[in-house]
Amino acid sequence: MSDDLYLDAALRLGREVAAAAIWSGERCSWVGGMPDEGPEGRILMTYSSFGPDLYGGTAGVGLVLAELFDAEGEGEPELKRVAMGALAHGLTRAEEVSAPSRLGAYGGQLGIALCAARAGKLLGEPALFERAGELVGALDHETEPLENDLIAGRAGGILCLLSLRELGIAEATLERATTLGEGLLGAADRDGECFSWPSISSPESRNLTGLSHGAAGIGVALLELHRASGEAKFRTAAEAAFAYERSLFDPQARNWPDLREHVLRDWPADAAPPCTTLWCHGAPGIALSRLRACELGVRNGCEEEARIALETTSASLRHQLDSGNYSLCHGLAGNGEVLAEGAALFEEEPTLTHEVASAGIDRYLETGAPWPLGVHDGQTDSLLLGRAGTAYFYLRLHDPKRPSVLLVRPESFA
Repeated sequence: MSDDLYLDAALRLGREVAAAAIWSGERCSWVGGMPDEGPEGRILMTYSSFGPDLYGGTAGVGLVLAELFDAEGEGEPELKRVAMGALAHGLTRAEEVSAPSRLGAYGGQLGIALCAARAGKLLGEPALFERAGELVGALDHETEPLENDLIAGRAGGILCLLSLRELGIAEATLERATTLGEGLLGAADRDGECFSWPSISSPESRNLTGLSHGAAGIGVALLELHRASGEAKFRTAAEAAFAYERSLFDPQARNWPDLREHVLRDWPADAAPPCTTLWCHGAPGIALSRLRACELGVRNGCEEEARIALETTSASLRHQLDSGNYSLCHGLAGNGEVLAEGAALFEEEPTLTHEVASAGIDRYLETGAPWPLGVHDGQTDSLLLGRAGTAYFYLRLHDPKRPSVLLVRPESFA
């Protein structure tokens, strides 16, 4: 399909998301589904208004609408108006994000600041940019208890600070990012050449693999910090994070185990741990971590692991092409973007990604049928689980230079 058709799909989805906004004064939000774990590990669907964050809240939607406004070319006023309203909501409610998640990229205040700063540039609204700097400056990077992962912890904070620094936010200093990196080094569980990290909110759980909460995401953040600071200890720790995952690799599944407590709860104790193929856990997210490692010059073992992870992701995606959802977090759009990232690095054609995109347009956009999203049988317009993320999937197929929200490259946000 042509790039123009992808842009058209992104804009049509974005306009639908904008039209669904619920307003209160100059702020807007949405109501959408959110999966939640209920009794005996059952997943329940709850509907509520959006919070302020990037992952499932108004900041993430505002960022997408700002990107669409910029890409559309003629400056649709309604896209800008709703983007501004969403980001106003996110910034106003940022203080509601509690410790230990304040510094995270996807669930924390630094992620909100990143969305506001990038959108302020795209929309020509310096007040948004200034408010982002104020939010960064008000955060305590040293004393409050912190998680370690990308979603809610130090690793995500490092990526956001380095990205905000590239955007020109004065309060996002390398010193602050380095402080978080030192915290990661101090929090690591060390076993020979392997580093892994516990979660302070789940102290009884095993140290996780994967991008969103595990060693892969922390390794990427440490590599980015090494790139920015030149300090070798951060690269050494990143390679130790990848070594931890390498020690757990399942050659039969060609994947890495999902060690989350609720996943293992009913799993046979004498069986190998289960593996998943999601951005958040398993091969797709690990593929992104190794692809970025290759981009940053760490190819020893990482290139082979990237290719294995991409092959596993491809096989899973083809199996789910007729039945999967179109979310970024754990759906066809997210895995399709992973394959596109791999194809770009290895100079291949992302044929399967285009099949995913074409199928979505034919089945849902052209027919008006509800898009299957990352909230089971529910609906939402959020970034990682809903239609805003699907719109951004199509926009990045049209223009891959726009920053990925699945693999945060600091330089891309500038």
